[in-house]
Amino acid sequence: MDSNYINYFNEFEREYEVLKNASNDVLTVSLQIIKYIEKKLKEMFKWLKKHVFKTPQDEIYFFKELKPRMVSKLLYYKELLKLETSLPPSKKNKRKHYEHLLTRIHQYGVNNREFYEYYRSRTSVRDEDLFVRRSYKDIVRDDCYLINYDSKLSTSHDFNVATIIANDMFTSHLENKLDELDGNFLPIHNPTSNKIIWTGTKIEMAEMIYGLYYKKMLNNGNIDIKEIARVFSIAFNIDLDEKTLYRCLQDIKKRYPINAIFLENLSDVANNKFRGEGF
Repeated sequence: MDSNYINYFNEFEREYEVLKNASNDVLTVSLQIIKYIEKKLKEMFKWLKKHVFKTPQDEIYFFKELKPRMVSKLLYYKELLKLETSLPPSKKNKRKHYEHLLTRIHQYGVNNREFYEYYRSRTSVRDEDLFVRRSYKDIVRDDCYLINYDSKLSTSHDFNVATIIANDMFTSHLENKLDELDGNFLPIHNPTSNKIIWTGTKIEMAEMIYGLYYKKMLNNGNIDIKEIARVFSIAFNIDLDEKTLYRCLQDIKKRYPINAIFLENLSDVANNKFRGEGF
């Protein structure tokens, strides 16, 4: 990898898209992508050991944005491979398995709430501390798992970002698998020219819908939530049927201490922008 690492990652994304669409067999695609990413990571690590970034902002961008995108795909496809090779045969047990994995993902957010909220809010006040490499290890401050990590290759939190991105991807996959079990899964297809696609999770979309419904912001409250969900599904190219919406509501109600995590983070991001941060 030369110093123009932006081109390197753009090239990676193009090749990744080719591999992702090369076959309909999940196992084949997962194995090919895992091997490809591991090869690219070895190249990147060799380059990182010698590279000095020109500014802290360049280093932050690399470790907060670029590297996590690549690592997140490795984490996602390894989880996908594990899922496909260990999936129970019965429909009932498949559902339990999917729901167990969704609960595990949610628990990760709970266990890492402080950083999770920081990353979701897209603020940058702590970026230099979290995404710039250190030449030393602070045993008192650092988590134990960082004791053996190579400080030339990683920062304290770039892997956390990769995990959050991978969890978002895996959540979307698991939600679609649950929809398939319910017979409600439809390929995303919109015959109109609408190109707007919801890139969050279904449970985040559900928070938005229920928030508008409870606040009576549409038709003065004289509208069924199923109709709101139908309109949002069409507008944002996402399949969100009544059963999925209800399941999301039950998951939201189980959260502690904050139920509407997405709406709270959305409010934080908006407030930061309105105050001038990021402009």
